Amino acid sequence: MTISRTGLFQLLRKLIAKICNQTVLNPEYPESLGGALLVTNHISRLDTVFLMLSTKREDVIPMVASNYRNAPFFGSILKKLVVIWVDRGQSDLTAMRQVSEYLKKGWIVGIAPEGKRSRSGKLIEAKPGAVLIAMKTGVPIIPVGLVGTADMGKAFKKFRKMDVTINFGEPFYLPEPEDGEHTRNYVQRALDEVMCRIAVLLPEEQHGFYAEHPRLKSLLSETEKTKKTNDS
Repeated sequence: MTISRTGLFQLLRKLIAKICNQTVLNPEYPESLGGALLVTNHISRLDTVFLMLSTKREDVIPMVASNYRNAPFFGSILKKLVVIWVDRGQSDLTAMRQVSEYLKKGWIVGIAPEGKRSRSGKLIEAKPGAVLIAMKTGVPIIPVGLVGTADMGKAFKKFRKMDVTINFGEPFYLPEPEDGEHTRNYVQRALDEVMCRIAVLLPEEQHGFYAEHPRLKSLLSETEKTKKTNDS
């Protein structure tokens, strides 16, 4: 492919407009920051492309499993878009160095804390990678909830456009460790915070593993109170 990265962004945006009814909520959050970590649920191979094209910024780079590198056509698209390739199941120090470098340059780095696609569309238990990156770099975290990116096949069979919603949440920082808190316990608490902030941006039926988590219930209550205040 001889097209430039910017040219590919423009081409894919036009393509998405033709095949998709896309709704982007709160795009000002990623557009108002410098370097930040974007954390998202993962339900489709298309998640990466939709997230990269959902903001006016082009300095967005996702972390993608290296087994997609040689995937027919899709791998070529990802290479041209530029991603950080990550070897699953091991500590990939090269990828971690790249993440730190991009964040220092003010880019947004995207990661799916679950570590793999959820076949059911519901949140599955996450892994600590995103939290470890945030602990090391100290950057703000932007949660995002994706809905509909896994429905391309269903939409095409019915000869209609996909309905995709990309819901950006308010940026936040990891909570401070409590006095005497063991590192392992802190990482788990921070990871639950990250995942519950993603969950609150999703429909209830996608809450999955975190559906009954007390922190999610607290966040949903806070959201409802804020909504009522704004409506009154």
